[in-house]
Amino acid sequence: MQIHIEEVPTAIRRRAAQLLETVRGTEMDPTGGRARLMPQVTALFRPDLDEVAYYEFAVDLGRGEDRPAAITGRGDRGGKMAMPADTGFIIAASKGHDHPIAHWSLDREPPSRQIAAAAEEKGGKVARIFKVDALSYVGETEDGEMAAQTGQLPLPIEGLPDDMEKARGRISSTLVRPSQKPKDDGDPLQDKPETINRGARPQRVKLREVESWAQLRKVYAKTFGPLLADLARNAAPAWEIEDLVAKMGEGIKTGTTHRVALLESDAAVEVSGEGARLVRIEPLDTPEGSGAVALHVADEALPQEVSFEMHVSYRSGLRETLPFFAVSDSTPSDRKPGSGMNFFEE
Repeated sequence: MQIHIEEVPTAIRRRAAQLLETVRGTEMDPTGGRARLMPQVTALFRPDLDEVAYYEFAVDLGRGEDRPAAITGRGDRGGKMAMPADTGFIIAASKGHDHPIAHWSLDREPPSRQIAAAAEEKGGKVARIFKVDALSYVGETEDGEMAAQTGQLPLPIEGLPDDMEKARGRISSTLVRPSQKPKDDGDPLQDKPETINRGARPQRVKLREVESWAQLRKVYAKTFGPLLADLARNAAPAWEIEDLVAKMGEGIKTGTTHRVALLESDAAVEVSGEGARLVRIEPLDTPEGSGAVALHVADEALPQEVSFEMHVSYRSGLRETLPFFAVSDSTPSDRKPGSGMNFFEE
């Protein structure tokens, strides 16, 4: 299901834009700084959730003729298809069921495009796309049948504990050895070897084959429930940091520069607050259709962190207020009451 980028919740849209701006021009950016978010976004689902589970942002890579090919998922021919990597992607979770940024690449086509291409080869059409595992996606027809897939489908697992946290750290081992010591390596023993189990009793699990995508979708929530709960638990600290940044602001060390993505290219930016006097705003050159500014924070020793806000007004009418605070090497981390900095000391 495709939507316009303006329909995506602003916080999620900012998360994707900021990731792109953070890696721009670094070794993690194979585009040489040419990448930009495109207006088309694909809503992705997960079989155990009723609402949109992820947003797939398409990234224009500013491809030149020398751009290498990317490899998509499997098509009808049973081999991998090569497709020019015109577009990358950033997949952001809608809520805490997965990490805030669940999957991204600047040198492979978006899973939605890989699946659409594979489905078209078969004469099919994709109505919905599901993210079923870390790197596994399924395109579904209006009738609920599988149109195409990319990545390996997970098989249902029987025998998992209800709570994976209870099994964490309970290590078991199995040793298989000859029941008696041989004289030398040239004297193989015919006796049945002995098996020695140590530690916690191993969980008896097995994989179960499924006959169709419809069957996998039906049992998905139950069979993968413990693993999905563990995924959400592992992602929780990242979401906690996101919430703290939204509430307390992002810290910038004095004497350094911080790049901030803009959600639209046409925007007015200003700063206010106690620390605004330290900040100089510089518009940055970015690909057409994108925008960013650099916040240069003066090199000054501070007795305590000082807060400021960046206000952004876009031509579309969208407005953002982003909190920040400046801190120096000599600033005690718990000096300012209610700053949230003492959270990191605990």
